Formats: sequence, structure tokens, C-alpha cells
Amino acid sequence: MSSSAPTRPLRLPPPDLAQRMLPHSRLAARAWYRVHPASQKAIAFSVNPAHRFSHPDCPYGFLYLGTDLETCLWERFGDTVFEHDHRVLKTLWMSIGLSVIKVPPIRVCDIGRTGVRNALNVDMAALMSYDLSVPQAWGLAIQQHPANFGGIKFSSRFTNRPCLALFDRNDLQSLLAEKAIGSLADSDEALYWLEKFEIQLV
Repeated sequence: MSSSAPTRPLRLPPPDLAQRMLPHSRLAARAWYRVHPASQKAIAFSVNPAHRFSHPDCPYGFLYLGTDLETCLWERFGDTVFEHDHRVLKTLWMSIGLSVIKVPPIRVCDIGRTGVRNALNVDMAALMSYDLSVPQAWGLAIQQHPANFGGIKFSSRFTNRPCLALFDRNDLQSLLAEKAIGSLADSDEALYWLEKFEIQLV
């Protein structure tokens, strides 16, 4: 007799999601952090299939931000750190810049709230699934919802601290302001992150 390991379903957006009333959160204006290729502007929306919510059919690009530099560094380098024995290529590290993005007051879908997940009929396992097609399906569904959210607020899978995935809609780009801080190589806080978590540049 064959046996199989127990599994739990990865919940996808229900067919009637667009008809459901979803709670929203209004975030106050504040500064968020972003790490990005130093050769590019920090404010660069895109639909990248390697990113958590960026479904290829999304009608609006995404801009991913973190509440602090440590969270941004983990989001950018965390998989590399764990897959390569706490090593990061020095050439990659040197090519990354750090900026602060001032975000105006904005209405978001905060999937960290239990009430929001209840309305969506989803749990954190689906929203943080390593099968990116699952959270990306939710990213597409939330973008398409008539609530007209400005983005998704979620928690980093590395630090459990707040992150934002902003949507390039409602002329949001013109309301954002970026301030370049410099390269990671020149950041004492970034170098401290390397030391704190015993990460080597090779």
C-alpha cells in the first residue's frame, strides 16, 4: 500500500474575489528604503517574474520597498546568502546602490492583517509560497480588484518587518521622491550587516 506525505492546499484567489469587500489600510506618508542597481534610478517600476507578487499579466508595474536597510539587504541577498554558504560576489555588492523613497499617504491591501486574509480567504502559506505562481496570482487579483489599491503591504520572509509593493497606477510615480544615499560599499550600516551575519564578499 502506498503512502504519501500529508499536504495542505495552497489557496488561490476565489472566482468571486472582485465582488468581495476588502478592508484597506491608509498608510501615512513616510520614507522607505530601496536597494537597486547603482546605474539605475531607484524609482523604477517593473514586472519581474522573480519577485513575489509580480504576475506576468499584471497591468501595473511594481516597486518593492523595505522599512529599513537590513530588511532590504535580506530581501535582495537573502537567497544568495543561504545558497552560497554566506558568500556574496563582491562585484554584485559593489554594483548595488541605496536610496530612500518618500511615499505619500496611500491606501494599500495589508496582507499582514488577519481580517484582510480572512476576506481574501487565504493564509500566509499561500502568500509566502516558494511556488511563486501562487503569490503572483494574488498579486494579479489584488491589482485587478475594484478597490483600486495603491499597493500591497506585506512582511519580509527574512526579517518579518514591513515591506511595500507599490503599483504604478493613479500617477503614483509623480508623487514619489527619491534620495540617493550612495553605494552599499560606502555604507557603514551595510558593512555592519555583513559583519553581523558573518557574510563574506568573494
